[in-house]
Amino acid sequence: MKSMKCKLIFIRLLFIMTIGPLSLKAQLPYDTAAIPQDIREDAHTFKRDEKIEVEIQDADKVIYRIQRAVTIFDSKGNSELYFQQYTDKFITLESVELKIYDAKGLLLSKYQKKDMLSQADGEGLVEDGKSYFLRIPAPQYPLTIETNLEIRYKGLYKIPAYQVSQPYQAVIHSSYKLRFPESMEINAKAYVIDLKPLKEQKDGKKTFTWEVSGLPAKKYEEKSGPWSSNFPHVLFNSNRIKYDGYPGDMSSWKEMGVWYNQLVKNINVLSDVHKSEIRQIVSGAPNDKEKIRILYTYMQKNFRYVSIQLGIGGFRPFPADFVHEKKYGDCKALSNYMEACLKAVDIKSYSAWINAGQDKSAVDPSFPYDAFNHQILCVPLINDTVWLECTSNYNDFGHLGNFTENRHALLLTEQGGVLVKTPVSKPAENIFRMNSVVNLNDDGSGIVRSELHVSGEFKYEQIYLSMEKTDIQKQFLVNQMGFINPDDYSIKFSEKYMTPFQTSLELEMEKVPDFMAGSKMFIRPRMYSFWSEKMPVTDKRLYDYMFDCPFEKSDTTKFILPEGFVVESLPAAQNMEFSYGKFRSNYWFEETSRTIYTTAFLKLDQYRIPPVKFMETRDFIDKLKKEDSKKLIIRKL
Repeated sequence: MKSMKCKLIFIRLLFIMTIGPLSLKAQLPYDTAAIPQDIREDAHTFKRDEKIEVEIQDADKVIYRIQRAVTIFDSKGNSELYFQQYTDKFITLESVELKIYDAKGLLLSKYQKKDMLSQADGEGLVEDGKSYFLRIPAPQYPLTIETNLEIRYKGLYKIPAYQVSQPYQAVIHSSYKLRFPESMEINAKAYVIDLKPLKEQKDGKKTFTWEVSGLPAKKYEEKSGPWSSNFPHVLFNSNRIKYDGYPGDMSSWKEMGVWYNQLVKNINVLSDVHKSEIRQIVSGAPNDKEKIRILYTYMQKNFRYVSIQLGIGGFRPFPADFVHEKKYGDCKALSNYMEACLKAVDIKSYSAWINAGQDKSAVDPSFPYDAFNHQILCVPLINDTVWLECTSNYNDFGHLGNFTENRHALLLTEQGGVLVKTPVSKPAENIFRMNSVVNLNDDGSGIVRSELHVSGEFKYEQIYLSMEKTDIQKQFLVNQMGFINPDDYSIKFSEKYMTPFQTSLELEMEKVPDFMAGSKMFIRPRMYSFWSEKMPVTDKRLYDYMFDCPFEKSDTTKFILPEGFVVESLPAAQNMEFSYGKFRSNYWFEETSRTIYTTAFLKLDQYRIPPVKFMETRDFIDKLKKEDSKKLIIRKL
């Protein structure tokens, strides 16, 4: 009996030794040791396996499924720890399961829809949609998140894009399968990757499948705009859509506008009573441009932006009469309202879709696709075109700013959509002009009085600042503008509709010089940083480098010295240029008034710097920063 038992144990051990490793491997597919070495460079996350399936059953019924396993190698990949899904009457989260594995592939935890937090969306005025979200704890790295997700769309407007990878992410395997009725025509275009689909047709259905394997990680280049544009992805459009009962065609820019015209029919006009009110507001205006200015100012002072998208409200605005009475609306509602106001005084205008924000993907004119997230208004005149940002209560009339300038917009005309360019921003539209007087005492203390006059982007920045609490304002002055930390200060702002906008500062400082040595004081030429932005240290650039905007920036600072002090030395005047701008400075001393004068002027002609000019631009900026660090040296007699 004993020998039989030993024999059975031996057989079991032999069985485990023979098939155990295979069994263990099958149970632990996410062991990080299995990640190929040749794709680990620069990677913080790895797509171990991804299967995306989009099944279009009809023009208004879509099922979206994801099976994905992503390994997060270190804390720099922790954006993968956040799950969020928006739902409304058109989008239903059918099921979701997240499983978390450790570095060896052992299951740590799992979450389902019932475990997630949910929050109604609607800015507090209405609640239409709901977001489900979860932040996954990361006890240690590496870890792997396996996602199984199913979403159902009641209506087809835009086919989900295939984002193959993101910054610092390697792809071991990924696939995207699109299945749709053969009666539909779907176009696809791959970007930043040479990728063609495998096409099949069977039982009245077409299936397109894209597949990627062994894709190394790619770095993100700082200040290169939206990462999604510069990383491998595939976009789609279709000749058949249906959303909230509105059928359409999204395969051309023109047809996009035709579809929109259905939504705004009869809601982009004012009632006769409201038309009469609008006409009264502009009575006496000498020309159409002045009428536009008056109505834009009226809207800025009396209406407010509220992000509300009820039902199909992501596309369809509130009626113009509703906005006139309630005095609020989102970007579509306010643009639609201003269009109706102008129509009431016989001025033609067009709402326009646009991709707003510097971090949004650029529109490809050759491939119709709704990458837009905002709506503005275009007013074509005989000798001019006026663009209006209708959500802002402080934008200068006719000035869009870097939020919507220098890009394509889709004009929504009676004949359909027409793709056009918005204005190219100019340096003279973004002015920063600082004038300061520094009264210096013999112990190094002093009082700084500064007057800042700004327009364009600099104005909008100062308006934001004016709405903050005093401690935040002080932090901005010190941390963002580079002022010496004051012991006491006061700040005043002009009325926000003024251009140039004015900020007045008075700062009391216990120590004005950067340092003192014996009878000498070493003082910076300006009491703030004339230029503080650092450009990336790299010898090779693949994409454009983008500054915030083109601009003109100038400074005049007067240092009134205490009695008994003279100038030891001043920096030499500078005059520098590069392909897209120039800088000049000057320094001199007026003995009779004991005053040192410093002046500086910087002009940036173009905000987008191509890769071939990156090194030249960086060299210019490095010299500029050195100029800003020079010192005025004074001494006591």
